[in-house]
Amino acid sequence: MIVSFAIYSPKLTGSGLMQDEYYPTLNAAEAGDKQKLTREDTRAFFQGVVRKNANSLFLIYLIVSLVIIGVAVDRLLASRYLSELRFSLSDKTNTIRAEIEGNIVAKSLLTRGLVASIEANPDITQEEYANLAAKLVRDDPEILNIAAAPGLVVRYVYPLEPNKGVLGFDYRTSPEQLEAVARTRASGQTVVAGPLELVQGGQGYISRSPVFVTDRVTGDTVFWGIVSVVVDLQEFYRNTGLLSPDLPLEVAIRGRDGLGAQGDVFFGDERVFASNPIIAEVNLPFGSWYLGAIPKGGWPTQAENFVMFRMGFLVVSVASILFALYIVRLMDKRREAENRLFSAIEAIEAIDDGFALYDANGKFVTCNQNYKEFYKLSEDLFVPGNSFEYIIREGVRRGQYPAAAGQEEKWIRQRLRAHKTADTQLEQQIADGRWLKIAERKTDDGSTVGFRVDITELKNAKEAAEKANKAKSDFLSVLSHELRTPLTVILGYTRIIASSRMLPSVKALFAAIEQDKGPGSDIENQLGAVLDQLAGQAKRIEDSGEHLLTLINEMLDFSTIEAGKMALERDDVNLDLVVTSVIEKFRLAAEQKSLRIGQQTHGEHVNADVTRLKQVLINLVGNAVKFTDEGAIEVRSRRVGDMIEVSVVDTGCGIPEKDSQLVFEEFQQADLSSTRKAGGTGLGLAICKRIIELHGGTIELSSVVGEGSTFRFTIPAAAE
Repeated sequence: MIVSFAIYSPKLTGSGLMQDEYYPTLNAAEAGDKQKLTREDTRAFFQGVVRKNANSLFLIYLIVSLVIIGVAVDRLLASRYLSELRFSLSDKTNTIRAEIEGNIVAKSLLTRGLVASIEANPDITQEEYANLAAKLVRDDPEILNIAAAPGLVVRYVYPLEPNKGVLGFDYRTSPEQLEAVARTRASGQTVVAGPLELVQGGQGYISRSPVFVTDRVTGDTVFWGIVSVVVDLQEFYRNTGLLSPDLPLEVAIRGRDGLGAQGDVFFGDERVFASNPIIAEVNLPFGSWYLGAIPKGGWPTQAENFVMFRMGFLVVSVASILFALYIVRLMDKRREAENRLFSAIEAIEAIDDGFALYDANGKFVTCNQNYKEFYKLSEDLFVPGNSFEYIIREGVRRGQYPAAAGQEEKWIRQRLRAHKTADTQLEQQIADGRWLKIAERKTDDGSTVGFRVDITELKNAKEAAEKANKAKSDFLSVLSHELRTPLTVILGYTRIIASSRMLPSVKALFAAIEQDKGPGSDIENQLGAVLDQLAGQAKRIEDSGEHLLTLINEMLDFSTIEAGKMALERDDVNLDLVVTSVIEKFRLAAEQKSLRIGQQTHGEHVNADVTRLKQVLINLVGNAVKFTDEGAIEVRSRRVGDMIEVSVVDTGCGIPEKDSQLVFEEFQQADLSSTRKAGGTGLGLAICKRIIELHGGTIELSSVVGEGSTFRFTIPAAAE
């Protein structure tokens, strides 16, 4: 059976126009040849059109690209502006959160202080309570009252006059407050309740702490009652900045009674929490509040300067199109320049560091082998004609640049900007962990020459030194703070023990003994002896604690100086008065060792921070007293130009010349045996040196072993 069919196909004519032609065929093979012929003709036609209209097509491509870039950048700017705005407002929100937390913690500490006093003296009188509360409150306008409720009935309140209506209030008559009291008692912690309506009127929040005392008969710990601090809500809002008219935020707070995200909104508009707010959790002693913030007027939808950007981008686009036309004309000249540059490849390969050249348009021209060795993951991209941006973007995608991870577009923009300006040096880590120093410069024809130097060893050594130094400073700072806080409490209670005869309970005991046994009884004498012995032991604890506190303060001063945070409050200071006060401080210690101590100063005035100046003199005179067993100690002064020279002279053991500079280094002493003999951290003289240098002066030591030492320092004289 013979099948006959036809193919209808377009065909190119000699004039280049398409013409319809009907091809009758008798078999499939002949039809296939016809189709192949028409495809090749069509491809040739389009290639000719592209070559003939290359400039027009390039301009169309450029215009479309600029439109796409403009839209993308406009959206990126809007997104970036919104991100920066959120970041900026996040800082302000966290500042408000910190103010609120600090305020609440201060009230909590006040409550705990009162609890500690009541635990020590459960039978406190209203007068004693008022005196104690007055010291704690210190005219704080936020505090409406501070009350104590033994047995859950308010018996003590301060201030008394405006709060008499609170006296006698029984928590058990108020189910709402009784529930909060029960939570406080069960937790054993300070609990913040409210905001709520107050018994004496108005709104506020209440910070309550439970009081547990020891039963004098059974020795058991029993629940005594509740101590509460009532805070005026409006004053609290005002002092924490929530009511400031300059606040650029709409703020709302939820979490009444410390219930956090589950609590009611008690400040601001509840709609803030439905507007994608910045959230900050305010940590309470027990529970939390949630603070939400948005910009006043809501979140913007466009960048702040979007009109200026669009106008600028339009101008840049027009300029880019005109520039592109100009570039086409310069292509031939560029090829000639490239040919001349390629002749220098052998010289480039001889360079030990990485070298690369990009033309004025940011296109890759050439590089040496060392450059490719550095960028192994991108080695195949270093092809003449590839743009710097393409090489960078592809390198980021391949993981060539660890610093770009997570912030790719931002990193690329910064790198392109630096490459474009080519007037800076920067450091860059590459995929294999090595660090490169990048130096780029423009040539006369606008090309960019780049060098890469391997600085890995130098970088690692520097980072190791910086980390070690920071770790040391952080350790000293944290350790000193953590030690000083409990030590201050220990010293406080030690002083109470040393003065135990003044405690009301001890006075009452003596009175009872005299009433029962008569004055001068054996029991009274024995009790007095025990208290005196206890006071003596407490005094030793106090002396040791004060010494330890001095050492801790030295470490704190040192860490402050190391961090560059020590600020001087300079003033016109009478040197005579400062030296006299220091001499009197050590006079008793000197007399106990039969040492003469005095001064030869002449009424000079210096421009100094009086506290830090006294700290230096106390350290130097104190060392002189420690290490001098016989003879004399004297402080002298004289004017030398614009400076006042102060000398501390002693007749002590002296310091070897080889150690004259060692003593001014941190954690160093001339002889480790002196540490065991007189104690200390080895920081005192190092701190003195830093303080004097902060004043613009110098400090030095001259000493003869067996004869004594002289420490001299200079400090600016006050303006006359």
